[in-house]
Amino acid sequence: MIPLEDNFEDIISKAQRGLGINAAELSGADVGHLAGTLHLSAAALADRNWHPKPVQLPCLTMFTTRYGGMTVNAYLAHDTSRAVVFDTGADVTPILAFLRAHSLSLELILLTHAHMDHVGVVQRLKARAFASEREPVHGAETFPDGRVFYVGSLQIECRSTSGHTPGGTSYLVRGLERLVIFTGDALFAGSIGGAPYAYQEALHCIREQVLTLPDDTIICPGHGPMTTVGEEKHHNPFFAP
Repeated sequence: MIPLEDNFEDIISKAQRGLGINAAELSGADVGHLAGTLHLSAAALADRNWHPKPVQLPCLTMFTTRYGGMTVNAYLAHDTSRAVVFDTGADVTPILAFLRAHSLSLELILLTHAHMDHVGVVQRLKARAFASEREPVHGAETFPDGRVFYVGSLQIECRSTSGHTPGGTSYLVRGLERLVIFTGDALFAGSIGGAPYAYQEALHCIREQVLTLPDDTIICPGHGPMTTVGEEKHHNPFFAP
């Protein structure tokens, strides 16, 4: 089981920095006071045992590789013969092996944001790569907000989820057995990516672009386990009631 990207202290720190609250003001506070001060869900914050249910879907594969002292995710979605990769992770060797083993043609690489743990080995995949025009990536073509890509029977809608980075983009895929959205570092299972200088923007984008999707939509984050919209609406301290 892949552990959550953020623990209790990480969540508190991200909310505290995003709201510009001095950490000393929170010293010694109980969970209820912390949640109220930081506009977090007290129930979700207090539930230290929650973990999203395992997610599996035909034609969707997650690749987790090590980058320094952490792990990072890349994903591959495909139809019967054509594939698209979302971010690269730190090592594309397992992606290349998967493509060969399943006789898949890699059509596109779609990048969620420009951080090196997500894009650093993009040229090794030798396919057309794309990133938002709001955040160009070396070696990738750019696209405007709202662009739709097609890979075989898959339709991929680009949705702006800025905040963690200025050009953060999530990709909503239709054509698999369930809706799937690849969020990069905008949204993690039980947390969000750090956004100290655009915190409210980050929260707004996630609420509007991700959490309005059907509850069974699968969320594929840049770090940590896969989750669903329904799980995050009920268990993510930044969004749960």
